[in-house]
Amino acid sequence: MRPAPPKVTTLSKWFDAADKIFFQKYPDRFSHIRKPHSDECQGEFWSLGDHDRKRRRIILWRVPPDNAFYDATRQQLLKIPFVAFSDEDISDTDEMLLPIVKEIMMEALIKEAKR
Repeated sequence: MRPAPPKVTTLSKWFDAADKIFFQKYPDRFSHIRKPHSDECQGEFWSLGDHDRKRRRIILWRVPPDNAFYDATRQQLLKIPFVAFSDEDISDTDEMLLPIVKEIMMEALIKEAKR
């Protein structure tokens, strides 16, 4: 049975720890999707434009060691704010999530190159 999350002041640390535990429990996984807690990544979600808050998700991406941005001295989990297009469930599998991560990263790269 999963313990109840602590009060809001330490909620962020609790979620970060839970995220790390997920990838420890499933070492073959490189992505995971979950709902954000309260105001997690609120600024990033605002930058995604007007949307239904109930569709907010966080995609976690574990940076693989062969990635150019891998740094063994830093946390290797990247939180990617994501808004689902509808109320449908998004399968929590690498097969579903990694192409989404790749698309988001490519869009960010193109946007940055235009600056």
